[in-house]
Amino acid sequence: MLYSKYEDFLTFLKGKKILITTHDLVDIDGFVSCYALRFFLIQHCNKPISIFFSELSKHTKNFMLRFSEKFPEFHFNHKSEVNFSEFDVCIINDTNDLSQIQFNCSKTIKLEIPYIFIDHHHFGKNILKNGNISSLNLINDNVSSTTEIILELFEYYSQNLTTPYKNLIVTAILTDSGFFKYGNNQTIKKVSNLLDEEVNFQQLLLMLKTDVDISERIAKIKGLQRVKLIRKGDYLIGISNVSSFGASVASMLIKTGFDISIIYSKEKDKNMINSRAKKSICMKTGLHLGKIFEEISEYSEGSGGGHDGAAALTFKADFDTVLLKIVERIKHFL
Repeated sequence: MLYSKYEDFLTFLKGKKILITTHDLVDIDGFVSCYALRFFLIQHCNKPISIFFSELSKHTKNFMLRFSEKFPEFHFNHKSEVNFSEFDVCIINDTNDLSQIQFNCSKTIKLEIPYIFIDHHHFGKNILKNGNISSLNLINDNVSSTTEIILELFEYYSQNLTTPYKNLIVTAILTDSGFFKYGNNQTIKKVSNLLDEEVNFQQLLLMLKTDVDISERIAKIKGLQRVKLIRKGDYLIGISNVSSFGASVASMLIKTGFDISIIYSKEKDKNMINSRAKKSICMKTGLHLGKIFEEISEYSEGSGGGHDGAAALTFKADFDTVLLKIVERIKHFL
């Protein structure tokens, strides 16, 4: 619970010009949490509140189109360029890593105003940077989505949600919880409380359904063809490589039968690793991929983190050394 911080958070923001943003290639949780937060703050602040997105993921774009068909009067207004002189503070949703944010089509992160994180990923000491108002960060890695933290703000201040926002919030919680697979009892209760005659669960599932395009299907097939099996006792670790869709391939290997998956891609200027683990394995062994990746990022010239059963790492250090270290750390828990 972050209730003790909510009043300080809101008090600080009153009277300030606010910019809200999230990570690059915005997923539905990052997307919805930004709009829900702006809707909340509009009721309490009397200064301009803007949203900035660098690029939306394909899944998010498809969802936005389907949502707009159902709610044609709802407008997803956001900026694609940022002039920091227009704002007093930036709120960053769904990440606590500045390297995942892209401003003005530049890979160089230069945030020129104070900023606050709202996030549901593990938050380590190495994350703290100059400019971050850490006392106001709303970080809770016990929830499955950032949107759930925003929903708690509405609940704490007894602020009503309109039907479009109820639909948005439910979809964000559903997608980031893996349709409750990574959630808990509270996740289900929050969604249940939002469902009514105007928020239909089956209609939302249809709105979120997308066809897998041929490039992703090819990546999954190649991932299976290249997989290397490592057995540790009764646990199976699958390691493979693809040039894109690493997160999707990592999830697919878990569905195929692996307990833990590690998918990597090598590029000229960086390396990328996505990893997944069955929730039951994490609960039984204490494995937390997010903490492992964050720890390794400290000496691999990169950034990484995530949840116990889902994490990613981007780095520049020697690939083989980093991969070996990840496998060793995972084996330590098995």
